[in-house]
Amino acid sequence: MAYAKIHNGRRGWLVAKRKPACLNFMKRYGNLFDKITTLANLQEAYRRSARGKHWQRAVKEYDKDPLPWLLKLKESLKQGTYHTAPYKTKRIHEPKERTIYILPFYPDRIVHHAVMNVLEPIFDKLMIKDSYACRKGKGQHAGSTRCMEMVRRNKYCLKCDISKFYPSVNHAVLKRIIRHKIKDKELLALLDEIIDSTHTETNVPIGNYLSQWFGNLYMNEVDKYVKKTLHFKDYIRYCDDFCFFSNDKDELRKIRAWLPEYLDKQLKLRLSKCQLFPTSQGVDFLGYRHFPRYILVRKRTAKRIKRHLRETMHLLRQGRITPETAKSKIASAKGWIQHANAHNYTMANHINELWEEVKAYEQV
Repeated sequence: MAYAKIHNGRRGWLVAKRKPACLNFMKRYGNLFDKITTLANLQEAYRRSARGKHWQRAVKEYDKDPLPWLLKLKESLKQGTYHTAPYKTKRIHEPKERTIYILPFYPDRIVHHAVMNVLEPIFDKLMIKDSYACRKGKGQHAGSTRCMEMVRRNKYCLKCDISKFYPSVNHAVLKRIIRHKIKDKELLALLDEIIDSTHTETNVPIGNYLSQWFGNLYMNEVDKYVKKTLHFKDYIRYCDDFCFFSNDKDELRKIRAWLPEYLDKQLKLRLSKCQLFPTSQGVDFLGYRHFPRYILVRKRTAKRIKRHLRETMHLLRQGRITPETAKSKIASAKGWIQHANAHNYTMANHINELWEEVKAYEQV
């Protein structure tokens, strides 16, 4: 029996028996491309990609009779003649400046959904429990609840995020990660075509449905190392924001010293922030500020909600949006606020009064 040195973040270097090769085998999936290109899957992908967008001119055109277009797309995928369309881009400045990449509804967005209809269950099985982005049954509110559990039982937090994460994702590294799980040559060729569609060595475009999962899969390499090699208990991630919690400050200092080299060597990423502080100061994560005994809406989020409410009511009073639209926007704000201790914020911004005013407009 061979032996190997394994680093444990809490106990230093340990000597452990190396498992036989057969026990280290990770299942790789094949025969997936044919599932992706079935007409039934393409129809489901069409339904999902068109959800909430049937008012758009591009979607309306295909809604008249989608079947011939889906059959044409199926043939294109089967023949290997599908290529990602040129991107349109736009700049947004909220919450920070980013470039959003936009693809046509047909065929690109349909293709992305068709791929993920088949790959999502496979990718999801790879994720650790405390990864909360893009996954069914997870999300921001579930992540916030879990973060509160960790805040309450730990004195210190190491909070990190990646500098320009999506533009920094390395294509060669991403392809290698995907090939650890997928062996279907036709599917790999399709994924490579989508990954390389920016014609750069890095960048998975923000705005692509597949990019969310590519990013999650990329950072899952960190998750696995933290959980399975370091055996670190209280760790949570959402996209490229992640936190380590401990009652041992020195333990977090060691993580802070190790992390930059690991990210650079394994994933070609660098940190923009890596802050170590007491949890009593509040942990700013997922739009909320988590304290051991209560949770507040993040200041930046609170300001944004206040501004949106003001804009919504201004447009409603001028007749430029319907009461239904205004009600939806206010309901979204109320839903966000209700997860925090925000009674004073609700009263100061007259949110309940605004809700009643919108309901009165509905009755006119």
